[in-house]
Amino acid sequence: MKRTVRLKSSAVVVCAALVFLAAPAVAQEMQKAYTDAELAGVREWEKAWVGKKVDHTNVDQVARFLPESLVGVIKDHQKWGAPPEGFFFTIRPYEFIAETPNFVAASQASAGKARLTADGNIENLTDLAGRLFMDPGEDAMKMAWNFEMQNRGDTFNYRKYSPNINPRDRSERMADQEYWEYYFINRTELDPKPAISKNPRGYRRGMFLHMYMPAEFLNTRMYTLRYIDQKKEDDSYLWYSQFRRIRRVNTAQRTDAIDGSDIIYDDEYLWDGQLLRNTYAYKGKKELLTDRHDGLSRVTRNPGQALSNDMTFERCNLLVLEVVNKDPNYLYSKRIWYLDPETYYIMFTEIYDQQGRFWKMFFNSTQPLKTNTGVMKPVIVGSHYFDLQRTHGGLANQQKITQPKISDVSVTSEMFTTSYLQRVN
Repeated sequence: MKRTVRLKSSAVVVCAALVFLAAPAVAQEMQKAYTDAELAGVREWEKAWVGKKVDHTNVDQVARFLPESLVGVIKDHQKWGAPPEGFFFTIRPYEFIAETPNFVAASQASAGKARLTADGNIENLTDLAGRLFMDPGEDAMKMAWNFEMQNRGDTFNYRKYSPNINPRDRSERMADQEYWEYYFINRTELDPKPAISKNPRGYRRGMFLHMYMPAEFLNTRMYTLRYIDQKKEDDSYLWYSQFRRIRRVNTAQRTDAIDGSDIIYDDEYLWDGQLLRNTYAYKGKKELLTDRHDGLSRVTRNPGQALSNDMTFERCNLLVLEVVNKDPNYLYSKRIWYLDPETYYIMFTEIYDQQGRFWKMFFNSTQPLKTNTGVMKPVIVGSHYFDLQRTHGGLANQQKITQPKISDVSVTSEMFTTSYLQRVN
């Protein structure tokens, strides 16, 4: 009798263990900017500020939530080509930004699977998609990889209205450029997922550029292919329409100013280079007022005006990273990234010259937009650029001419060939 009881007890233990092992793992949640307790404090502050217009007369009251350089631009507005009323924005309530269902599912499936090496590489990158590190803790390298894994819907097509602005004489040099982006791996929205099968050269991402303005660059085109291997430099080819010639773009030119503007090729998305070209250090969190929801469709701006008016900003608790290029002769001595923990876009970056002097401040505007697959995806819809040493500015409005297209199946890998450079209209 006693033996029977023992057998039954053992059977119960075994069954319980099997049930435990068979139970699905608890799905990790996507990171949020605030805990519930922190958000309660934000909501109290919002009672006094949501809907309020902020300009040079009251910007000091919210200065702790803005980069010091941006406060200076708003206060010294005449120096930066402002209209008679100055610069202004409106405060909106904080709102969580959700990723696409497929991106969330891919993130949960990839959780805990990324094999991060000592030099910061991901050994099994081709097999993964979504946000690799759902809770990066204080690990700056993991945060940088979360930024890198933002795939903008697998394909992303946008057209930039981009004046290069001299606010002192209110002159502008206009640029009009269209971009197409295509992910070979780390795909979450379009089949095949997470990677296309035909990729013998090991590409990670392609970007194609078509120029409409300035006039001398009309129909000039360029494409860049980035490798999965972080040690390989990008392949870039340029078709210069006036001379009807294709030439390879030297990787050393990535630090050249683009058509006399304040940005270099590495500055697209506020960083657009191989991730392991930099070192990363986590510096904590900082709450800043950021443009995350309403985009640039509604903004107003006069010629020569370095900052658009009528944007909406909301509080967001951003992750702060110090980013230093491994090349000691690199153009910038360091960047400071302010990362949105819900999208992992860089919302602000502060840039220092080779002598360590503060030089530039750029910021992105993001917005959730409907993709071609019918879901909402947060994307960058514009940027503002400020050169504080030259009192010079610029912006990119990706909604002024047409809305961005996300997860568009018409963008294919065939675009990233030298033959396509010559035949595209």
